[in-house]
Formats: sequence, structure tokens, C-alpha cells
Amino acid sequence: MILPALHLCLLGTIAPLAPVSAQERSGVVLGSVLLASAEGVSVFERDGAMTFGQFSTTLVVGKPGALEWSDMIYDGWRLPSGNYLCSSHHFVRELKPDGKTVWEFRVKAPVELKTCVPLPNGDVMTVDADAMELVQLTDQGQRVAKRIPVPTDKKASPHNRYNLLRRTDVGTFLLALRTEKAFVEVDESGKELWRHAVPDLPVVAERLANGNTLMSWRGGLIEATPKHEVVWELKMADITEFPVIIFGGFHRFENGNTLIANSDWHYKAAGENRVQVFEVTRDKRVVWKLEVDAFAGKKPGSLEPRSGLVEHRIIGLQWLVASSKTPTAK
Repeated sequence: MILPALHLCLLGTIAPLAPVSAQERSGVVLGSVLLASAEGVSVFERDGAMTFGQFSTTLVVGKPGALEWSDMIYDGWRLPSGNYLCSSHHFVRELKPDGKTVWEFRVKAPVELKTCVPLPNGDVMTVDADAMELVQLTDQGQRVAKRIPVPTDKKASPHNRYNLLRRTDVGTFLLALRTEKAFVEVDESGKELWRHAVPDLPVVAERLANGNTLMSWRGGLIEATPKHEVVWELKMADITEFPVIIFGGFHRFENGNTLIANSDWHYKAAGENRVQVFEVTRDKRVVWKLEVDAFAGKKPGSLEPRSGLVEHRIIGLQWLVASSKTPTAK
């Protein structure tokens, strides 16, 4: 009779299981997201807290101050060192966590850069849209180590030739060709290896662990095999809770969820940009949102001069794991 009583006593000491949230059930993992937006680079936690922000404009009477076209940022990363890398129309820059510039590579019109990719050896790859070349920067941006030709539509202006660049695990590069409405993969000599067309404005493509390529374009996301078979697609019509203006940077999680920037460049009406980043499951359910209210008093945004609306203009996006300062950059 003693053993059963002891058994009941032990059962009584077990704490009840904590309730599982809807986000946990949907595979939403802890971490933060780096946002490269026109006026700067910032990092936001899942709960909306901003843990880093470096901006080239500030709020003036509740609205963003002037932002020079040359300094509009498109792409950004947190480096393994803890520093930040970002690129605008006319510069690539590395920043310390306190916002001080470590180095800068700056160009003048008609050259346009937009994008930056940290390389395993510490160099940085960007794109010279005027010369139509990938440009490898070395010695903290003080020297060009290599130029790789990636020609596109010569009749297009430099601004309309390219969007973002990404490196694959095997050392090739995926580049968005704006005028040609396609993504192209090239090797380190510039030889074209693969090309996939999209319906409209291509933004960024990344090679997934399964060998497929995930691509964002103005109206959606496309996951395609090396043989161009579309195995998953997300369109504006699939998201009914809020408007999606432009599908921007993204991150695909191991569980199949996808984190997506809702880029609000040139949105038309107040309130359309209320969701800035969101996460969907493989079956296209929205399981997490970063709403524009989280930016109030923190991230200033940019004032669109024609509409008078505040735009946050997120293009580049990088997922930062919760357990380490080491980012997921390739």
C-alpha cells in the first residue's frame, strides 16, 4: 500500500504544461529580423521591439525629414562580427553597432549600386548598373578585386537594370534583371547558368537547401526547380487579411514557413501599408505580422513627396536567429 501512495504524491508535483500558442503550433520560431529600408537599417524582434536602428533621416513635426536619393538604402546584413553592411544607390557601407562607419565605397551617377552581398573571405560583392558588372570589393572597400560582366538591356537606364543580388552555397550568383523581368544565375566568370522569367518586377532570388530557387517579384513568390517546374507559389490574392503592395526580401525557414517583406514603395492610400512584414505557412496561412504601428517613434520611414504618405520601403530582409549573434548570411 505504500508504493501506490508514493506514486500519487509524485504525480501531484508535476507542473501543468504551459499552453501552446497559435504561433508555436504554426512553427513560428524565436528570433529577429533585419530590415533594409530606404532611410536605414534596423532590427526588430517578434514582439515589435527595435534592438538596432541607424537612419539617415529623423522625424520632424511627426514626419520624416528629407532623404537624399543617393542615400536610399535597398540591401543590408548583420555580419558575423556584429557589424552591419548596407548599400544604397551610391554607396556600400559597413557600420559598427554604435552606428559609426567602418568603411564606405561610394560612387557617382550614372553608376548605381543598390545591392551588397558579404563573401566568405570578408570581401563584398555589389553591382555596377552602369557598367553592367558585378564588383568585388576588398580591403574594406578600398580596392576592387574583380569585375564580372552581367549584361542586361542596354537601352534601359542604370536604375532600371537590376535589383538585388544573392550568392549560392556553391559560389554562383543570382541576380534580378529588372527590364528583362527575369532572374539569372551566373558563375564567377559571368557565364549564365540558369534563367527564370517572372511576370513583373523581379526583386530577389535565393537558392534553397533543397536545390530549388525561391524568387520574389512584384506580385508574389515563386519556388521553381532547376528545370523550371513551379512547386509552390504565393500571390497577392492568397493574402486576404491585408494588402500586399510589393513582395520584397524573404527568408524560408526549415519548417517551410516563409517570412516576407511587404514593400510599400509608392502605395496609393493611407492604411494600405499597415503590415510591413509577415510570415506564411506552406499552406499560405498568415501566422505572424509586424505591423507599421511597431515603427512609431522608432523607425522614421521616408516621405513620398507626391502622395505625402510615409513609406517604410523595406526591400532587403535577413533573419537573425535568437540564440546567436551569428546571422544566416550566405
